[in-house]
Amino acid sequence: MGNGRARFGSAVNLTVAGATSLFVAFAAHEISVFGIHGYGIIGLANCPPSLCPQMAAVLTGLAAKSIGAGLALGLLGALLPMGPARLRAAATLWAVQYLWGLVGIASAYRSNFGTTWRWWEPMVELLWRPVLTPALLIVGLGMFLGVDRLLARQPRRTGS
Repeated sequence: MGNGRARFGSAVNLTVAGATSLFVAFAAHEISVFGIHGYGIIGLANCPPSLCPQMAAVLTGLAAKSIGAGLALGLLGALLPMGPARLRAAATLWAVQYLWGLVGIASAYRSNFGTTWRWWEPMVELLWRPVLTPALLIVGLGMFLGVDRLLARQPRRTGS
């Protein structure tokens, strides 16, 4: 029973740490590259560009992407016991989720810059920055590992 609780706690820690740190890294990258959106930069389904507040749509999308990635990290936390292998696997999955997330983020801008791009080209052309992208990957990964470590140190309540 204790092992099950430990695995559940590990899953929760990785989910929270992953979703939080990915959201911060995605938002920092998005705002650094594209700025704060007003209206009309992204074509949203069922919403004329002049009426949709774009930054709200962008942040909602980033939150959804971060939560989904956090859940994948949580699954990893449930499967692997605490230790160096879990740490390496979680850090690797976080980095993959971050880079893959940037591909999805950049694809939202495809209609403004050309629809003949291959799946990876929007990210390379629009979001990749030689200093910013690796720097945010490192900072975000550090935040992820730090939040995970902080949460692991918190005492767990035991049900009575």
